[in-house]
Amino acid sequence: MKKAKHSGLFLIAAVFTFTSCISLSIDIQMNRDGSGRLTMEYRISRALETLGALDGNAEMPAIPVSRSDWERTIERIKGVKIVSYSSSQKGQDTISAVVLEFSNPAALLALLDPDSSRASITADNNQNRFNLILNDGSPVSKYSDDYETMMEFARMMFSDYKFEISLSAPGNSTLTFTNGKGNEIPKPSPVEAVTSGRRVSMSIGIMDLIEAQDGIGVKFLW
Repeated sequence: MKKAKHSGLFLIAAVFTFTSCISLSIDIQMNRDGSGRLTMEYRISRALETLGALDGNAEMPAIPVSRSDWERTIERIKGVKIVSYSSSQKGQDTISAVVLEFSNPAALLALLDPDSSRASITADNNQNRFNLILNDGSPVSKYSDDYETMMEFARMMFSDYKFEISLSAPGNSTLTFTNGKGNEIPKPSPVEAVTSGRRVSMSIGIMDLIEAQDGIGVKFLW
């Protein structure tokens, strides 16, 4: 697998770059002053390289797969430091875990969405709002004539791969859902969620997330 070459992360976009070959869990702990800690665990199937070669995307960029990758990746993001990193093998997967501290909301956004196209944080009337579009509803690119066959294979092989995100902050928080355009919607049926309390969270299968026709976003309030 190639080493990461980019100075900015793309944690959310990585889910779609790697289709179903990555399981991603993100936990965000916010402090009153806007600083906090981001803990991320991601699981990459060793089938990734095989699928990449089959669908013509063997040269697609990789996310960080070592501590040195992470150090290079965040070196241009002001206000971020690595607390810990670990990696292990489990079956046919590589599981990596990284803990990062950020000093302000801008640094968190740079970690999650360097293009500022899917994430935003605002504060008004003593309430903080964090919007994050996980899937904007754009059609999934069909890399080859065997796209449908490959998607069927992915559904079977990676059925237990999930995307999970949680947030904890001082006081109680709430979690609501949006479509890919940011309009509020009821909780999508494939989603498991805790929508209020000191820690709010959601979990969805990677394939359910990728194939959500109208897109899915989350909105945190605290």
